[in-house]
Amino acid sequence: MIAYTAVAVEMSSLPLMVFLFFPYAFLLKCTEQYHARLPSNITGLSDSCLRIPCEFEADSTQMNNGKIFVFWVKTTHSIQVPANVVYNGTTNMTKGFSHIEITGNLGKNDCTTVFYNVMKNHSDNYYFRVEIEPQQWYFSYTNPVYISVSDIPQAPMLKPSNLQEVMEESTVNLSCSAEAPCPSQPPNITWSYIPEYANITTQLLEKPNLMQSVISLMTFKASYKDNRKNISCIVSYLRNTSNDSTVETNMLLNVLFPPKETNIIISPSASVPIGTNVTLTCKSTANPSDKMNYTWYKCGEEKQLIFGESLFFNADTKNAGLYFCKAENELGNQTSEGIQLVVENAAALESLYLIIGCVGGVSVFLFLFLLVTLFLRMRRVKSFVERETDTDQLHEKPVQISTVYANAAFLESEEPEMPNAKNDIVHYGEIDFSSPQIKSTTAQSSGQETTIYAEVCNRISEHMNMNDLIQ
Repeated sequence: MIAYTAVAVEMSSLPLMVFLFFPYAFLLKCTEQYHARLPSNITGLSDSCLRIPCEFEADSTQMNNGKIFVFWVKTTHSIQVPANVVYNGTTNMTKGFSHIEITGNLGKNDCTTVFYNVMKNHSDNYYFRVEIEPQQWYFSYTNPVYISVSDIPQAPMLKPSNLQEVMEESTVNLSCSAEAPCPSQPPNITWSYIPEYANITTQLLEKPNLMQSVISLMTFKASYKDNRKNISCIVSYLRNTSNDSTVETNMLLNVLFPPKETNIIISPSASVPIGTNVTLTCKSTANPSDKMNYTWYKCGEEKQLIFGESLFFNADTKNAGLYFCKAENELGNQTSEGIQLVVENAAALESLYLIIGCVGGVSVFLFLFLLVTLFLRMRRVKSFVERETDTDQLHEKPVQISTVYANAAFLESEEPEMPNAKNDIVHYGEIDFSSPQIKSTTAQSSGQETTIYAEVCNRISEHMNMNDLIQ
């Protein structure tokens, strides 16, 4: 607890005659005491400002009838050493500091002062003094404020510093406070971990000792997800430098809760052949976790199987089925979802593989046969197209064939007879191979059988086409 006391050690200047004729009244004046309320010590951050809260007592009559001036003196309360006077209110003089400002209302006994751009060499005792003119009243207070200037800010205060045990779903209130020595550059407070649905408020407060601080309050409902989370209250101070100063305070959340996220892990897999070594492991999250109990169940069996985190067995057809596990601690329990174990029969599996192999082989053979058939069919189609193309070209190109003359009777007889010059009249026909039409010519002679001659170009052409198709 900081004590705030002050005693006036200098008295008003009174004429010597008053002392001679009124010695008793002078003694009363000398023994009269006035107090100033100052913090006994205060810490400032270098390259920043420093606010010194101050309240003082004085004769109200003198204050109402005069003008008040404030002095700040370092090392000693006496102003006899001018070098110790860092601020003179009568002349508004500042020495050793870039600037000193009285921000309080002196008429209301508020002497709050701000020292700007404090440095480490400013660390010292500082005394407060009041002068009232024209009455020539002056009061120097013997209790100083010790100013300590540091390059590193003070670490924030986090409450509670360590949550021993917090039940799940209970409300948690955390507070982080940081000194605010410079009101124009208050610190900024952030949290490293913010639980879900947390509510955060930050404000600047004045403490009972008149010092200011920034406080951040975080309220949330504890969840099992918050357990073992490290929460840091991080404070950043602005300074008249290129880099800010950051400090932090940590705490560890300890949330108690029943089992959560209970599930089964199966190894090597959920489908195994007979004879395989199978391991079922029950996993769950809980706090406390050092006294967890695990119970195993199988669907279709009334009683529990075994106690323990893991279940081991050599796979058999009897082991196939749906398994469950239950995790339990002193706060409650939770049952996992079921996991189906399939145990495969080796002989049946081998037959299945054989059937699959046969079906696969037949499918491959049919596929290859289909490919060969399609290939041959495509070759035939291609050959036919080529022949048709050649035939079209043959019809388009005129065929030049010499004119052939033949007697129809000669064509029908194996041994043609030579015509008689006297009795027979020979008729000739012209065969033109360039025309597919059949032309006939009839000649008559008196008293003779008519002989018919015809062109055979068309028959020869048909004979040639038939040969092409046979080839």
